Amino acid sequence: MIGGLILVIGCAALIGGAADEALEGIDKEQNRNAITNGQARSVKLGTTRAEVESKFGKPKSDQESENAGVGSDTCIYYNLKGGELLDQWQFCFGGKGKQGKLTGKNRL
Repeated sequence: MIGGLILVIGCAALIGGAADEALEGIDKEQNRNAITNGQARSVKLGTTRAEVESKFGKPKSDQESENAGVGSDTCIYYNLKGGELLDQWQFCFGGKGKQGKLTGKNRL
């Protein structure tokens, strides 16, 4: 009887430890390529992509799109420091390359 109770407690501890490790991994990933709300809000429209990346480092990801008759946009994404999984800031630039100017930013 006591042996069975020890087995159940041991299994619960192992499962709890694995869950804690998984959460730590998610938190670590969320804070990689991460910025604060204050940092994001400090970036002014018209700032170049090169300036943003110089200030915050390499973004988590980027996406380029073509708009018929208007040109191209590039958006880059930074995780929100201390945020929940998938909390991000999006910065969108008009024009191609690192010299595109910031046309909008959003918290996702």
